Amino acid sequence: MSTNFWELLGIEQTTDTALIRQVYREKLPLYHPETDPDGFKALREAYESAISYAKSPEKAVDTTIQQTEKESVPQLTEEQIQANEIYNAYQALLEDPQRCYKVDEWQKFIASFYDYPMSVIDSVKWRLLNLSYETTNISESCVKILADNLRWRQQLMTKFTDDYQIFDSYLNHIERGDLFDYTSLPTTNKALQNATIDYIYSIKWVYWERRPDDVYMFLSQDTVFYLPDDKKLMLEFAFWHSEANMKNQFILDYALKCIAENDQDEQTIIDWKYIAAIQYTLLEDKHNALQSWLDLYYSGHYQEKAESWIAGWCVYFEKDYFPLLIMALNNSHCIDTDKTEIYLHTIPQLTTTTTARLSGIDDIDSYPKEIVDFVNWALSVNWSYRQVLSILLRDDGSRRLYRLYRHSVMLRHGNEILLQEILDEQSNDPFEQFILHHLKRQARQHLTWLKQLKPIQEFKAWLFDDNKNALLPKKFDPDEDGDLVLYGRLWLDRFQELPDVAKLHLYHSFHYSNMEMFDWAIYLEFMEYYLLPQPPDASTKMNNKNAYWQWFHHCLLVLATVNQPTTVAIYLQQENNNFTVKDDDKLKSLIEIFKHGNWQNEAELYNLIDNDSKLINCILNNYPNSMEWFIDDPNYIDFSDIEQKIEQQWTLKLAKKNPVYLILLNLIVLNKPEQKAKLDQTLQKLVGDNKDLQKTANSLKNNWNFPLSINKNRYNYTKQVGEITSLAKRLSNQYGVCDNDELKMLDEFKDDSDNDLVLRLCTALLLAKNIENQKWLNSQSLPQNKWWQFWRWNGRTNTQGFIVQLILSITMVQFLSKNDFNNITSCVILTLIAINTLFAIKRRINDTDKGQPLYFAKTALMLPLMLLPCWFLEFKRTNRYGPPIEKKTKEN
Repeated sequence: MSTNFWELLGIEQTTDTALIRQVYREKLPLYHPETDPDGFKALREAYESAISYAKSPEKAVDTTIQQTEKESVPQLTEEQIQANEIYNAYQALLEDPQRCYKVDEWQKFIASFYDYPMSVIDSVKWRLLNLSYETTNISESCVKILADNLRWRQQLMTKFTDDYQIFDSYLNHIERGDLFDYTSLPTTNKALQNATIDYIYSIKWVYWERRPDDVYMFLSQDTVFYLPDDKKLMLEFAFWHSEANMKNQFILDYALKCIAENDQDEQTIIDWKYIAAIQYTLLEDKHNALQSWLDLYYSGHYQEKAESWIAGWCVYFEKDYFPLLIMALNNSHCIDTDKTEIYLHTIPQLTTTTTARLSGIDDIDSYPKEIVDFVNWALSVNWSYRQVLSILLRDDGSRRLYRLYRHSVMLRHGNEILLQEILDEQSNDPFEQFILHHLKRQARQHLTWLKQLKPIQEFKAWLFDDNKNALLPKKFDPDEDGDLVLYGRLWLDRFQELPDVAKLHLYHSFHYSNMEMFDWAIYLEFMEYYLLPQPPDASTKMNNKNAYWQWFHHCLLVLATVNQPTTVAIYLQQENNNFTVKDDDKLKSLIEIFKHGNWQNEAELYNLIDNDSKLINCILNNYPNSMEWFIDDPNYIDFSDIEQKIEQQWTLKLAKKNPVYLILLNLIVLNKPEQKAKLDQTLQKLVGDNKDLQKTANSLKNNWNFPLSINKNRYNYTKQVGEITSLAKRLSNQYGVCDNDELKMLDEFKDDSDNDLVLRLCTALLLAKNIENQKWLNSQSLPQNKWWQFWRWNGRTNTQGFIVQLILSITMVQFLSKNDFNNITSCVILTLIAINTLFAIKRRINDTDKGQPLYFAKTALMLPLMLLPCWFLEFKRTNRYGPPIEKKTKEN
């Protein structure tokens, strides 16, 4: 045997069959069977010779040596000659491209055995097995016919002991039959047949053993082979391309042809429909791709894959629908309400699959804000309708997208009427109908537990009880940690019109934070700020199927206006100018400003709104960076932030206010040594050339007093304003803090929207300053106070210590009166009595945080009135004179 085939393959002599096959595959593209048939044939013969050598290297000797041995070989017997005839005939059959894959040709070959004695057949049958094993691209189906005729398997154990496993595996292999119908291959060229079979074997191995990326890389190679018209092979061929996500118009056309002919079994037709759907998608045929996937889904076949491909279609063609589709596909298993006592198992929940899909949305920030809000709402632990107000408000009937998103949200927040509207909804669009199909499934689940779940019925029985004094059952009471609180809250999360008695029950039994969607409605009604309109009656709903949602939408918009005024303003200005309110509606003026006001940002809009009612004040409490927002909660006040807003955002609104109040406001904000120049400049700009205002500004800045020469009524400088000014003076010192009565006064003043807005802001700033001063005092290392420390001028004592110290003075007076001392001794004792009494008064009023010199002098002169200020309530917190005695006593 010549060894130059190793040179053609480009490798050293080896017995590694895997390496030989790898090299052969790499060389194949260099020898095209049509353009270079001789080279292709030579490569094939080299490959077969190398494989033969690898299996039997001891037989592979040089051609010259074989010839020498041949001359010395004795003459063959007749039986050997006949055996060689059969062997050569079999070899010719395998090499003949016209006969090698035809069953009838193999049958003719087997029939020729009758022309030979059985001994000849027995002697050659194992040579035929070995030749079959060594021949590549042989028809397994045809070989099986030969194997059955020659009974290879039955006699394999007796003939082969060492190689039994090899041939047994081979016989098992041919049991599986051919990869495809080999008779569909062209009969003109054996090399072309081999190339096709090699290609099919290779891609099939890659398909089953490697990643889809590797399948794609293999199929992307430039090569030529004959593709037989075999439907079984074509189906596999189509699956390979589909697995690699390779678009191919030919595969789609072939699939459609097979579907139309409908001459294959049902499962095969379904497979072709699956292939067609994939190719439609890869070829970006939007309509046909969607319809194909929907047909597959509804047929009950490939449902999981159909869901996945529909989701991919949605991301590519209808991206804004994608989060909605994920929510629609949520498939939560629910137990029947009468088959479990674990009530939560009857209520649909988001599955882990749905949560993972929502969390894994790519480029979530590229979606519109309202859809991002929807996703965040769905992923939050405690769903709140406030999170999805932006998308609910956009469902004004003009866009189907927002209508479907509304239906998805209503699965959680919709009452029975709105859930029924989901069931009644129809669409001519197949994709929308697919989404509705799943939303309806979930709506039926929610309607079931809302109507049948026992805790819900018990909660509604209490809520609608005609007895106005009906007590909330403890199991529904959040303050009692009732075990059924969740179910009450789930029902309250679905807004609807309630009778007055139900509203009364909620008002008396729940904190606003626990009323869910009813909180603002109840608050506005019982505070007499605003009353929501009544829902449409039956006749109205009959004439207008959207009437109920329009009412619900109106209620949402009112609640959103109170809760998120800036969001609603932007919505009304940019998205929807069709929303109208009646002329007598309390929100009329505000809505008109939102829609038609000349504003570009939140600050400009705020300056257009007049705080002229309790309703508007309530709304502005939720307006970010408004004065009302800071007034509502002084804990969030940052004086630097307030200073900036006075100079920039609130300029126009403050320009219309009382100048004296503005002087007081700026004094509270800017009264710091490092800001003295800025304060002077601000006040000068504020008062201008007005002599009265100049005098007022100087007096307030220097003494925190309104000048007596100025008419107070002219500038509305009331007694209450004077009290606020006095507290501002005290709190301007870091040691200054307010007592409980003063704090109560400030708190009530700021919360009363009838008071001047600037003064309300001043009181809020004073409350914030009090918090700041108190924190500073608590951080100081002030000495502890004892009731018996009579000598401490700057100490403090409680009422008990004060009485004891006075008793000491009285005892000394009695002692002096009962004894006859000389003048010097009497003077000394009287001096001690006076000093002790004064120290007692000073320590006592220190405890009330009023120990300033002027106040002390006034108190000392009230001896005939039993020192009334000394009997005031103790100041329960640390002040400039240290911590209270009672506090230390409790610690002890």
